[in-house]
Amino acid sequence: MKKLFLFAAVLFAAVMTSCGTSGNQVDLSGEWNIVSVEGQKLEGESSPFVGFDIKEGRLYGNAGCNNIMGSLELDSVNPGRIVLSNIGATRMMCPDMNTESKVLGALNNVSGYQASANGVELTDGSGKVVLSLEKREAAPVSAVSLDGEWIISKVDGAVVEVEEKTPFLAFNTADKTVHGNAGCNIVNGSFEMSEGNASSLKFGQMISTMMAGPGMETEGKILAALGKVVSFVPNADGSLSLNDAEGNEVILLTKNNGASLAE
Repeated sequence: MKKLFLFAAVLFAAVMTSCGTSGNQVDLSGEWNIVSVEGQKLEGESSPFVGFDIKEGRLYGNAGCNNIMGSLELDSVNPGRIVLSNIGATRMMCPDMNTESKVLGALNNVSGYQASANGVELTDGSGKVVLSLEKREAAPVSAVSLDGEWIISKVDGAVVEVEEKTPFLAFNTADKTVHGNAGCNIVNGSFEMSEGNASSLKFGQMISTMMAGPGMETEGKILAALGKVVSFVPNADGSLSLNDAEGNEVILLTKNNGASLAE
């Protein structure tokens, strides 16, 4: 009888432990689409997302217009608890800042997380769901993703303003060469990719013509940004993000589907 009672007690404790923690057995690592804020489904052309780098204690993503970044810490004592801090964003103005404001406001209230039917829910101190997330499908990455001609749309989060010449990069992945225009001068160079890391990208010395004229300020920013690039990421909308060692986007490339920009 005593053995039966002991077995029942152990079984009950195991069930209670399982029930008490099952909702928190979530691997937050990776990138997640933000599908709703404060119970309101997000609509429109923007695709806000958040990424969690648990190993590095880093949060990153996009709030619908600007890139976001911050720090994170999981509570090892209390499963399902998370501390997000130093939440910041780039400062580019966009037509619709409403979504961005909601996303940033919600992130600053997050203190917990739990599994949901479709992914993960981030909750505030009272347990209220403030953000609903669904796993973001990673776009396939290979050298072929770089091939072709790309318009340089943003540098360090700021939209590139075209003066006389449209800044662009054209990749030849077979020869590992790159050609383009940085805003004023023609540029030529090479790039390399680390073996075993399909998303790695590092530019060699870029040689440019020496003409002076409109676009020189933009050119300086582009050349400086190219020197920071260590990786690239294909985005869901077909664009490419060139990122620095911290995972921050320093250049955004948009596929040129019109006439060639090469001179």
